[in-house]
Amino acid sequence: MSSSGLLIFPRTIKQTGVLLDETLSLTYRLGILALTLVGWLTIFFVVNRRQVDINRRIDMGTDLDKRFPFIPQFAIIYFSTYFFVVQPFFVLSDPQLFYWMLASFATISLGSSLIHAILPSKIERVENLSTNNLSGKMLHLFQKTSRPYGNFPSMHVGLSVPVVAVNYMSGNAAMGFITLIWGVLIAVSTLYTKQHYLLDVLAGLLSGAIVLLIAYFLIMVP
Repeated sequence: MSSSGLLIFPRTIKQTGVLLDETLSLTYRLGILALTLVGWLTIFFVVNRRQVDINRRIDMGTDLDKRFPFIPQFAIIYFSTYFFVVQPFFVLSDPQLFYWMLASFATISLGSSLIHAILPSKIERVENLSTNNLSGKMLHLFQKTSRPYGNFPSMHVGLSVPVVAVNYMSGNAAMGFITLIWGVLIAVSTLYTKQHYLLDVLAGLLSGAIVLLIAYFLIMVP
């Protein structure tokens, strides 16, 4: 399914009422997850692995960012994002909530990747990492794979917004609270692992919230 199909399909469902009274099977949701991951990885490597003129890179760093020390142990939380963002695919069987989340994911991923391609950013990462521990090994491998061009806005933070929202909207207050704390820790971890600047995080939060609200009115509101 194309990314445009992901955005149109929920709207069609809302208009026709098809499937809204049914639940989505786990097999179906995992199939959509697999397609989503393939699409996301394709976009990521196309955008991130290209050559970028260093003079085009925009530095979003501020004096405040220098006050955040490098704490490699936060890498565990940072990389937990990849488990965090797939969690809704396992628990959301309600069609409206699921397609709301899916449309938000697709739009945030495509929008952030487009900005990363048009406005490549610059960040000073810690390159001389100790690989004697798990955190250092994880960051070292990640930084070898991911070039420091696509930082603004933070996609980690942007994708966290719909995860928290759909967990609350599903009626599970406890899971909503847990994902909220988890999402905040992920945002903090991007700063202490030196993968993002503060403006990257704020832009990710704002863009994620805007996309989520637009998708809400297109899909959830009768």
